[in-house]
Amino acid sequence: MKKLLLIPLLLLTVLSMAACGGGDDEPFRPGQPETPDVSSLNVNITVGDRTVTATMEDNAAARDFLSRLPLEITLNDYNNMTEKIFYPDPALTTEGVTRGCAPTPGNITIYAPWGNVAIFCKSWSHSNDLIKIGRIDGNGIEALSIAGDIPVKIERR
Repeated sequence: MKKLLLIPLLLLTVLSMAACGGGDDEPFRPGQPETPDVSSLNVNITVGDRTVTATMEDNAAARDFLSRLPLEITLNDYNNMTEKIFYPDPALTTEGVTRGCAPTPGNITIYAPWGNVAIFCKSWSHSNDLIKIGRIDGNGIEALSIAGDIPVKIERR
C-alpha cells in the first residue's frame, strides 16, 4: 500500500520541478540594455547620411556574412550600375547552399565563381552561379542606385 502511494507522490514531485524550470534566468530590469539578438537576420546599410534596411536569408552563406558584421566597405559599381559588388576576404562559405537566382533590384547575392557579394540595382537574367543571401527592404535600393563606387557600413539591427 505504501508503494502505491509513493509512485503518485514521486510523479507529482517530478512534474512540479519541471513546471518551475531551472530559475537561472535573470529578470529584466528597466534601464538595463537588452542583449542584442545575435540570431537576427536584419541588417542596416548606411550610405552617407541614409540608412536602409535589409533582411538576410537563413542559410549558411548569409550566416557567415552576418558573423563578419559590422563591415565598412566600398561597393564597386559593376556592369553600368546593374550591381554593386565587393570581395569578402576570406570568401563566404557556399557549401550546401542552394544555387540559382534571377536577381531583381535589392537582391543580395554571392557570385560563386568569383566569391564576390553583389547587390543588384537592376534586374538580371537567371544564373545558376548566383546564391541569394538577402534582400534590401522596401525601396532602399534607391540609395545604392547611383553611379560610381559607394562607401557603406553594414551592421546588425
